[in-house]
Amino acid sequence: MTIEEKVLKAISQFNMIDKGDRVLAAVSGGADSVCMLHVLNRLKKSLGFELFCAHLNHGLRGDAADNDEKFVVDLCQRLDIKAFTKKVDVGAFAHEKKLTVEEAGRVVRYDFFEELSKKHHFNKVATAHNKNDNAETVLMRIIRGTGIDGLSGVPHMREGGVIRPILDISRTEIEEYCRENGLDFCTDATNADNDYTRNKIRNQLIPYLEKEFNPEVSDALVRLAENAAEDSEFLNGYAKRLYSRLGNPLPSKRPAALHIDSLKMLEKSVAIRLIKLAAQDSASGVKLSKKHIEDIFKLIDKGTGTKIDLPCSLKAEVSYGWLIFRTTDGNSALADDKFFLEIAAGQSVFVQSVGKEITLKIENAAEYKCALNEIAADFDKIGTQPLFLRNRRDGDRIVWFADGRTKKIKSVFIDEKIPKNDRDKIPLLCTGDEVVAIVGSRASEKYKVTKDTERALVIVYGTVEK
Repeated sequence: MTIEEKVLKAISQFNMIDKGDRVLAAVSGGADSVCMLHVLNRLKKSLGFELFCAHLNHGLRGDAADNDEKFVVDLCQRLDIKAFTKKVDVGAFAHEKKLTVEEAGRVVRYDFFEELSKKHHFNKVATAHNKNDNAETVLMRIIRGTGIDGLSGVPHMREGGVIRPILDISRTEIEEYCRENGLDFCTDATNADNDYTRNKIRNQLIPYLEKEFNPEVSDALVRLAENAAEDSEFLNGYAKRLYSRLGNPLPSKRPAALHIDSLKMLEKSVAIRLIKLAAQDSASGVKLSKKHIEDIFKLIDKGTGTKIDLPCSLKAEVSYGWLIFRTTDGNSALADDKFFLEIAAGQSVFVQSVGKEITLKIENAAEYKCALNEIAADFDKIGTQPLFLRNRRDGDRIVWFADGRTKKIKSVFIDEKIPKNDRDKIPLLCTGDEVVAIVGSRASEKYKVTKDTERALVIVYGTVEK
């Protein structure tokens, strides 16, 4: 299989590029990025996308870096590709931000790509990571002590529209492609500098492993990454499905919360993923270290009101059997807005404070089967009385017992361990001053569906099943 065929296969398999896309190729001038740019340029017409180039001069190698920039600009002129360049003092940036030069270079590069993408409406950024890069990344993470997600290596695609079209191609294949197509490329002298961790792995450790243990060690590491990625994808998908079930009892995702007793019943690897999902739900981009996770597991064994601080102004707290994540400025909590919305059977309304659509529909009671996001009331008992959705008010009561006795809505929420800050967000379906149902919980005993019910009023929050 040729390199072009391998790139086409990867683009198709991972849906990297669609017709009409505006693709920005990150080109350093090295063999990897020159090969990628050349292949994408050959494919752009048949696949129907536009191709552009970005080159960042890191300002670390003096004239050599300036020559690399000129080389990329000249290459793009020959290929009739518009190039964007920028020079940044990465060394000074690393010192200012207290980062390694490698880390600083990555931050500055992706900031540049994002800046260009916003300004020129690029929706994909292609980087020239190859098979050897992937093997080196996996080995580096093993040395540092990683979990299954880290063993997954470099993904073909990641959020933000970043794609890696030559990830399945080895460095040997890339250099052969350049020779066959008469493509010159730049050689970065710092690639031989073993002061950098990745260079030491590339130049010393992998050759040693190839010589002493396995001449195909890079392929073996990539297979490990592929197997780990499959397992990680399954676990992450499973955790996401569980999160929707074990989360906040409100018909909404805010504030992010997990049911502690259910969390304790799970395998730890799954529970950790649920915790990370909930944390990211409240503070986008937050990264929890192993120490943070350990602190959270200690927290859930404590009583209501206990809390800990986490990165990104995030707090985790225990409240009535729930592990709740909130930002310190309260941004993760639901809005405190009052609502009063008229609704009729066959209608849907969006309740802003819970971020969900609530729908009323009529079903034949004898045939109706309740779904997870539904409750039902006896429609004929309601009759022609107008219905509306509102949040609770002081003194609200619901018929809770079969003998007609009522219970305060406040007491219901306390008994069901609903956090205090969430109680005003739960919609009540009412007629007059009477509560017909607590949406997402249960209907009043007065309006309960029985064997004599002919028509059920089904109250759906969220997606309506077709």
